[in-house]
Amino acid sequence: MLANLAALWRYRDLVRNLVARDLRVKYKGSTLGFAWSLLHPLVVAGVYTIAFRYILVVPIDRFPLFLLCGLLPWMFFAGALGQATGSIADNGALVRKVAFPRLALPCGAVASQFVQFLLMFSVIVPVALLLGSGLRPSILGLVPVLALQFVFTAGLALVLATAHTYFRDTRHLVEVVLQIWFWVTPIVYSPDIVPAPLGRLLALNPMAHFVTACRRAVLDGRWPAPETLALLAALAAASAFGGLAVFVRHQRHFAEVV
Repeated sequence: MLANLAALWRYRDLVRNLVARDLRVKYKGSTLGFAWSLLHPLVVAGVYTIAFRYILVVPIDRFPLFLLCGLLPWMFFAGALGQATGSIADNGALVRKVAFPRLALPCGAVASQFVQFLLMFSVIVPVALLLGSGLRPSILGLVPVLALQFVFTAGLALVLATAHTYFRDTRHLVEVVLQIWFWVTPIVYSPDIVPAPLGRLLALNPMAHFVTACRRAVLDGRWPAPETLALLAALAAASAFGGLAVFVRHQRHFAEVV
């Protein structure tokens, strides 16, 4: 495993080029370009705000900011898994003909989504100021939380990229699972309103912990507690080591099956 990570570091320029390529392709020919990274979450947040704040009347203060603090990490998570799942199979010619660390493909996909996520997350600033919340020093607590979410997401991405190489229905299955996973993550609702029996099940959802940590840093002005960071680090480590073990075990067969 360490040898593969060392090889990935040596090919870090390749990862950067893959990220740049993905961003160029995504916004090629677009009039607004990177501005879509700002407009997209605002439009989605606006739709959900109308639906849950004014139609269903969910009693949550500063609901647009509450929603963005959960929606933006989720959009990164879902987008990264969706893009990374096909990263090996969709680059079959490259995998068959060029010698390079295969880890670069799914990791590059996750990294490109993370760059877009950082652009999208900047909308938190005007929304917080508009709602009178302001920005507190605790927002710096997002740095370890988001870094750990990146590692957690990358681990899952390695498993899904491996699975999709052998089973091409994986991408469609991931889309369905992510739709269900969205609603069992407290993004449009507060975990405080979840009944106790379901709350215990909610605690088993890793993304619930990442979303809650982000909200506390932005909305409540609370730095991540040591026990919270320890839990997130454990989730990230388990995902990363598990994903890396699966990927490394199967990567020598990728050229044969893509």
